[in-house]
Amino acid sequence: MIIWRGWGVLAVLYIALCAALLGGLLGASVLQSSAAAGPLAGIGIAIGGALATAHGWYLNIIGPRKRSLAWAEVEKPRLTRAADEGTLVIGNVRPSSREEAHALVDQVLEDGKRQIGRHGPHSVFWIPMEVIGILAIAGGVVLAVGTGIVALSG
Repeated sequence: MIIWRGWGVLAVLYIALCAALLGGLLGASVLQSSAAAGPLAGIGIAIGGALATAHGWYLNIIGPRKRSLAWAEVEKPRLTRAADEGTLVIGNVRPSSREEAHALVDQVLEDGKRQIGRHGPHSVFWIPMEVIGILAIAGGVVLAVGTGIVALSG
């Protein structure tokens, strides 16, 4: 049973499909060589890993950063206006001065960006997609080189 969160299952699909396409279809069928299937499967795993890394990086790192910056852009004018008007209340606390109100606005914006910009939830077995991709790249290269050496020596 595979446990994933968000779009994390795509990492497994990218790796499996690329390995099957290169190793199975291209290696065994088109080239008609069982010796080429191993290195090509390794290359396919590495390519699938690269896809998983890129997509995971976008979903888990870049996307949350963009959302946090967009949120701060919308909230900053609203909070600043409330601080200037003296109507700012955060957590049932009303600042006693304008300087304190603006410091509180800065603190709220930083806390909000940190909360919204956290690492995304896209993972498989609690391992982020981009880490799975990096591991697949390393494993694919090892498989391609290892089976390539065996094929050339045998």
